[in-house]
Amino acid sequence: MALGTAGRVATGPRASDPDARGVSKSIALGAAAVVVGAAYAVLVPWLARYDVRPGAPVGQSLGIAAALLMLATLSYLPAKRSDALSEPNRRLVRAHIAVGLVGAGVALAHSRLVVGHPPILVLLAFLGLLGTGAYGRVVASRRLGPSFGRGGHPFRPAAAAPAALRDLADHKRAMLASLDPGAREGTFALRLSHWAAHPLRASRYYAASLVERSRMRALSAAGYQTQMSALERWWRIAHLVLAWLAVLGLIAHVVTVLFFAQWAAGDRQVYWWHVRW
Repeated sequence: MALGTAGRVATGPRASDPDARGVSKSIALGAAAVVVGAAYAVLVPWLARYDVRPGAPVGQSLGIAAALLMLATLSYLPAKRSDALSEPNRRLVRAHIAVGLVGAGVALAHSRLVVGHPPILVLLAFLGLLGTGAYGRVVASRRLGPSFGRGGHPFRPAAAAPAALRDLADHKRAMLASLDPGAREGTFALRLSHWAAHPLRASRYYAASLVERSRMRALSAAGYQTQMSALERWWRIAHLVLAWLAVLGLIAHVVTVLFFAQWAAGDRQVYWWHVRW
């Protein structure tokens, strides 16, 4: 957390910035893929001459492609914590957005919008994940970009920061000097290499970050906290929860249809490729 810039107001990315234009292109490309996927799901029964069910060869191939794109999208989190991406990588952000939206389009095509079976919940979780991510990137980032902290409880001090919070920041800086001497506490984020090289120091720093986050939540009368809507306060938490639900749901869907096909089918015929015991 940075404490030396109280009262300074920064603006979010402008539409004329190269990064903003790149994000807009990624969103446009992905949105087109979502529209195509939805159109395929609706129109293919009347246009195609092949078996269009989700588990038929074409549908299952689309499902495999959608699963791979979903996993590629979710790999953004460990990727941005790796040493290879120790500096901000705007291309990774744009790829994260584009791959996620294309994956949603392919998933829509695979699902054929069959809403009467449990796998639709995986698709809904993934669409919710995309919606919260788009809100955070396009809307919340413009209002909350100048705020400090992380997650759903950003903080901009209206006056001098409380003494306890300043002491905690000094304590984090002292720990950071032995964990990563060249880093700045206000912009530092733990990476995988820190956990691998110094697990005890990293865990202590992370614990201090959790304490800091808890104290920031308590400062409801300071800075942006009172200016935030419910969406601005909770979108990131919802984004992370939906990400876990999407991953767990995807794993459950793949395991059941491949290894427990008859159980997944119930009283229906198992018409898709699966592992026979």
